[in-house]
Amino acid sequence: MQGVLYVSHGSRIEETRDEVERVVKDANSGVNATLHELCYLEIASPSIEEGADKLIADGADRIAVVPMLLFSAGHYYSDIPEEIEILQRRHPRVTFTYGEPLGVQEALIDTLASRLKEHKGRDAFLLVARGSRNPETKQVIETIRKRLEGKTGGMRGEVCYLAVLEPTFEMGLEDAVIKHPEGLIVLPCLWFTGRLIQHIEKEVGALKEEGWKVDTAHYLDNHPFIIEILRNRVRESIDKEPFFPTTEKGEVHEPSATQH
Repeated sequence: MQGVLYVSHGSRIEETRDEVERVVKDANSGVNATLHELCYLEIASPSIEEGADKLIADGADRIAVVPMLLFSAGHYYSDIPEEIEILQRRHPRVTFTYGEPLGVQEALIDTLASRLKEHKGRDAFLLVARGSRNPETKQVIETIRKRLEGKTGGMRGEVCYLAVLEPTFEMGLEDAVIKHPEGLIVLPCLWFTGRLIQHIEKEVGALKEEGWKVDTAHYLDNHPFIIEILRNRVRESIDKEPFFPTTEKGEVHEPSATQH
Protein backbone atom coordinates (compact mmCIF):
# COMPACT_ATOMS: atom_id res chain seq x y z
CA MET A 1 0.00 0.00 0.00
CA GLN A 2 1.24 3.47 -0.91
CA GLY A 3 1.97 5.98 1.84
CA VAL A 4 3.10 9.62 1.66
CA LEU A 5 5.38 11.15 4.26
CA TYR A 6 5.38 14.96 4.20
CA VAL A 7 8.54 16.37 5.79
CA SER A 8 8.39 19.94 7.05
CA HIS A 9 11.09 21.92 8.84
CA GLY A 10 9.45 22.19 12.26
CA SER A 11 8.55 25.09 14.55
CA ARG A 12 7.65 25.78 18.17
CA ILE A 13 4.97 28.20 17.00
CA GLU A 14 1.52 26.63 17.01
CA GLU A 15 0.26 28.88 14.22
CA THR A 16 3.06 27.65 11.96
CA ARG A 17 2.21 24.01 12.61
CA ASP A 18 -1.46 24.73 11.96
CA GLU A 19 -0.57 26.30 8.60
CA VAL A 20 1.58 23.31 7.62
CA GLU A 21 -1.18 20.88 8.54
CA ARG A 22 -3.72 22.85 6.51
CA VAL A 23 -1.47 22.84 3.43
CA VAL A 24 -0.86 19.10 3.71
CA LYS A 25 -4.58 18.42 4.08
CA ASP A 26 -5.40 20.52 1.01
CA ALA A 27 -2.62 19.05 -1.13
CA ASN A 28 -3.28 15.43 -0.17
CA SER A 29 -6.97 15.71 -1.04
CA GLY A 30 -6.01 15.44 -4.70
CA VAL A 31 -3.50 12.61 -4.35
CA ASN A 32 -4.19 8.93 -4.93
CA ALA A 33 -2.72 7.69 -1.66
CA THR A 34 -4.84 6.42 1.21
CA LEU A 35 -2.12 6.77 3.83
CA HIS A 36 -0.28 9.99 4.64
CA GLU A 37 1.55 11.46 7.60
CA LEU A 38 3.15 14.83 8.37
CA CYS A 39 6.47 14.85 10.20
CA TYR A 40 9.22 17.33 11.04
CA LEU A 41 12.97 17.60 10.66
CA GLU A 42 13.44 19.18 14.08
CA ILE A 43 11.82 20.90 17.05
CA ALA A 44 8.27 19.58 16.48
CA SER A 45 6.96 16.03 16.49
CA PRO A 46 6.44 13.49 15.07
CA SER A 47 9.94 12.96 13.72
CA ILE A 48 10.65 11.44 10.30
CA GLU A 49 11.22 8.07 11.93
CA GLU A 50 7.98 8.27 13.91
CA GLY A 51 6.00 9.33 10.85
CA ALA A 52 7.37 6.48 8.74
CA ASP A 53 6.77 3.97 11.52
CA LYS A 54 3.12 5.06 11.70
CA LEU A 55 2.67 4.60 7.94
CA ILE A 56 4.26 1.16 8.05
CA ALA A 57 2.15 0.15 11.03
CA ASP A 58 -0.92 1.19 9.04
CA GLY A 59 0.10 -1.07 6.15
CA ALA A 60 2.34 1.00 3.86
CA ASP A 61 4.95 -1.01 1.97
CA ARG A 62 5.93 1.88 -0.31
CA ILE A 63 6.50 5.40 1.05
CA ALA A 64 6.99 8.58 -0.94
CA VAL A 65 9.03 11.04 1.14
CA VAL A 66 8.01 14.57 0.14
CA PRO A 67 10.24 17.45 1.33
CA MET A 68 8.16 20.53 2.11
CA LEU A 69 10.95 22.86 1.07
CA LEU A 70 11.01 25.73 -1.39
CA PHE A 71 14.48 25.09 -2.79
CA SER A 72 17.31 22.56 -2.72
CA ALA A 73 19.80 23.14 0.10
CA GLY A 74 21.29 21.29 3.07
CA HIS A 75 18.07 19.72 4.32
CA TYR A 76 17.31 18.37 0.87
CA TYR A 77 20.78 17.13 -0.03
CA SER A 78 21.91 15.80 3.36
CA ASP A 79 19.52 15.76 6.32
CA ILE A 80 16.49 14.07 4.78
CA PRO A 81 18.48 11.49 2.72
CA GLU A 82 20.36 10.50 5.89
CA GLU A 83 17.02 9.85 7.60
CA ILE A 84 15.80 7.81 4.64
CA GLU A 85 18.95 5.66 4.78
CA ILE A 86 18.25 4.91 8.44
CA LEU A 87 14.67 3.98 7.59
CA GLN A 88 15.83 1.68 4.80
CA ARG A 89 18.10 -0.22 7.17
CA ARG A 90 15.27 -0.57 9.69
CA HIS A 91 12.64 -1.52 7.10
CA PRO A 92 14.38 -3.38 4.23
CA ARG A 93 11.09 -4.65 2.82
CA VAL A 94 9.64 -1.15 2.42
CA THR A 95 10.36 0.82 -0.76
CA PHE A 96 11.14 4.51 -0.25
CA THR A 97 11.02 7.15 -2.96
CA TYR A 98 12.23 10.72 -2.54
CA GLY A 99 10.59 13.79 -4.04
CA GLU A 100 11.83 17.29 -4.83
CA PRO A 101 11.34 20.78 -3.34
CA LEU A 102 8.87 23.14 -5.01
CA GLY A 103 11.65 24.80 -7.01
CA VAL A 104 11.53 27.76 -9.37
CA GLN A 105 8.57 27.23 -11.66
CA GLU A 106 5.91 29.41 -13.21
CA ALA A 107 3.30 28.74 -10.54
CA LEU A 108 5.70 29.88 -7.80
CA ILE A 109 6.41 33.13 -9.67
CA ASP A 110 2.67 33.59 -10.19
CA THR A 111 2.06 33.12 -6.46
CA LEU A 112 4.59 35.81 -5.55
CA ALA A 113 3.17 38.12 -8.23
CA SER A 114 -0.29 37.55 -6.79
CA ARG A 115 0.94 38.54 -3.32
CA LEU A 116 2.37 41.75 -4.78
CA LYS A 117 -0.92 42.59 -6.49
CA GLU A 118 -2.68 42.49 -3.12
CA HIS A 119 -0.98 45.84 -2.43
CA LYS A 120 -1.81 48.85 -4.57
CA GLY A 121 0.15 52.02 -5.22
CA ARG A 122 3.65 50.58 -4.93
CA ASP A 123 6.12 50.30 -7.79
CA ALA A 124 9.02 48.43 -6.16
CA PHE A 125 9.48 45.27 -4.14
CA LEU A 126 12.12 43.79 -1.85
CA LEU A 127 12.31 40.01 -2.26
CA VAL A 128 13.32 38.51 1.10
CA ALA A 129 14.79 34.99 0.99
CA ARG A 130 16.06 32.75 3.77
CA GLY A 131 19.60 32.32 2.42
CA SER A 132 21.85 29.25 2.52
CA ARG A 133 25.39 28.07 1.86
CA ASN A 134 24.28 26.35 -1.32
CA PRO A 135 26.07 28.18 -4.16
CA GLU A 136 22.91 27.98 -6.28
CA THR A 137 20.82 30.04 -3.85
CA LYS A 138 21.79 33.50 -5.10
CA GLN A 139 21.22 32.51 -8.71
CA VAL A 140 17.80 31.06 -7.87
CA ILE A 141 16.64 34.18 -6.02
CA GLU A 142 17.98 36.49 -8.71
CA THR A 143 16.07 34.47 -11.31
CA ILE A 144 12.88 34.90 -9.29
CA ARG A 145 13.47 38.65 -8.99
CA LYS A 146 13.93 39.08 -12.74
CA ARG A 147 10.90 36.99 -13.60
CA LEU A 148 8.79 38.91 -11.08
CA GLU A 149 9.79 42.20 -12.66
CA GLY A 150 8.53 40.84 -15.97
CA LYS A 151 5.31 39.51 -14.43
CA THR A 152 4.41 42.74 -12.66
CA GLY A 153 4.65 45.11 -15.58
CA GLY A 154 7.94 46.72 -14.72
CA MET A 155 7.99 46.86 -10.92
CA ARG A 156 11.58 47.27 -9.81
CA GLY A 157 12.91 44.54 -7.58
CA GLU A 158 15.62 44.29 -4.92
CA VAL A 159 16.87 41.21 -3.07
CA CYS A 160 18.07 40.51 0.49
CA TYR A 161 18.61 37.53 2.77
CA LEU A 162 17.72 36.57 6.33
CA ALA A 163 20.78 34.40 6.91
CA VAL A 164 24.26 33.55 5.55
CA LEU A 165 24.16 35.68 2.40
CA GLU A 166 24.34 39.42 1.74
CA PRO A 167 22.84 41.90 1.55
CA THR A 168 21.25 41.08 4.88
CA PHE A 169 17.59 41.81 5.43
CA GLU A 170 18.37 44.83 7.60
CA MET A 171 20.80 46.27 5.05
CA GLY A 172 18.53 45.51 2.12
CA LEU A 173 15.47 47.02 3.78
CA GLU A 174 17.26 50.20 4.76
CA ASP A 175 18.66 50.67 1.26
CA ALA A 176 15.38 49.81 -0.50
CA VAL A 177 13.17 52.30 1.35
CA ILE A 178 15.66 55.07 0.57
CA LYS A 179 15.97 53.98 -3.06
CA HIS A 180 12.18 53.67 -3.49
CA PRO A 181 10.59 56.38 -1.27
CA GLU A 182 7.49 56.40 -3.47
CA GLY A 183 6.48 53.03 -2.07
CA LEU A 184 7.95 49.58 -1.38
CA ILE A 185 6.45 46.12 -0.85
CA VAL A 186 8.52 43.72 1.25
CA LEU A 187 7.87 40.29 -0.29
CA PRO A 188 8.83 37.25 1.84
CA CYS A 189 9.85 34.25 -0.23
CA LEU A 190 8.93 32.05 2.73
CA TRP A 191 6.29 29.35 2.95
CA PHE A 192 4.89 29.71 6.46
CA THR A 193 4.74 32.13 9.34
CA GLY A 194 7.32 31.89 12.13
CA ARG A 195 10.04 33.91 13.77
CA LEU A 196 11.45 35.12 10.46
CA ILE A 197 8.08 36.50 9.37
CA GLN A 198 7.62 38.09 12.78
CA HIS A 199 11.04 39.74 12.45
CA ILE A 200 10.21 41.06 8.98
CA GLU A 201 6.88 42.49 10.14
CA LYS A 202 8.48 44.13 13.18
CA GLU A 203 11.18 45.88 11.13
CA VAL A 204 8.72 47.01 8.47
CA GLY A 205 6.30 48.22 11.14
CA ALA A 206 9.02 50.37 12.70
CA LEU A 207 9.75 52.00 9.34
CA LYS A 208 6.06 52.68 8.74
CA GLU A 209 5.86 54.47 12.08
CA GLU A 210 8.73 56.67 10.90
CA GLY A 211 6.67 57.64 7.87
CA TRP A 212 8.17 55.43 5.16
CA LYS A 213 5.80 54.09 2.48
CA VAL A 214 6.42 50.38 2.97
CA ASP A 215 4.17 47.34 3.39
CA THR A 216 4.71 43.62 3.94
CA ALA A 217 3.10 41.19 1.51
CA HIS A 218 1.69 37.91 2.74
CA TYR A 219 4.01 34.90 2.56
CA LEU A 220 3.25 31.92 0.30
CA ASP A 221 1.08 30.01 2.80
CA ASN A 222 -1.80 28.04 1.25
CA HIS A 223 -2.14 29.98 -1.99
CA PRO A 224 -3.96 27.74 -4.53
CA PHE A 225 -0.92 27.73 -6.84
CA ILE A 226 1.29 26.49 -3.98
CA ILE A 227 -1.17 23.72 -3.15
CA GLU A 228 -1.13 22.58 -6.77
CA ILE A 229 2.68 22.63 -6.97
CA LEU A 230 2.93 20.51 -3.83
CA ARG A 231 0.26 18.14 -5.08
CA ASN A 232 2.22 17.65 -8.31
CA ARG A 233 5.42 17.02 -6.35
CA VAL A 234 3.62 14.32 -4.38
CA ARG A 235 2.44 12.62 -7.56
CA GLU A 236 5.96 12.77 -8.98
CA SER A 237 7.36 11.32 -5.74
CA ILE A 238 4.96 8.39 -5.85
CA ASP A 239 6.03 7.56 -9.41
CA LYS A 240 9.78 7.83 -8.82
CA GLU A 241 12.26 4.99 -8.81
CA PRO A 242 13.29 3.68 -5.37
CA PHE A 243 15.70 5.87 -3.45
CA PHE A 244 19.17 4.43 -2.99
CA PRO A 245 21.75 6.15 -0.80
CA THR A 246 25.12 7.24 -2.11
CA THR A 247 28.52 6.44 -0.70
CA GLU A 248 30.99 9.12 0.39
CA LYS A 249 32.45 8.97 -3.13
CA GLY A 250 29.03 9.65 -4.63
CA GLU A 251 28.54 6.11 -5.92
CA VAL A 252 25.04 4.68 -5.75
CA HIS A 253 24.50 1.59 -3.62
CA GLU A 254 22.97 -1.31 -5.47
CA PRO A 255 19.48 -2.29 -4.24
CA SER A 256 19.35 -5.16 -1.79
CA ALA A 257 17.69 -8.42 -2.73
CA THR A 258 14.91 -7.78 -0.22
CA GLN A 259 13.94 -4.39 -1.62
CA HIS A 260 11.02 -4.25 -4.02
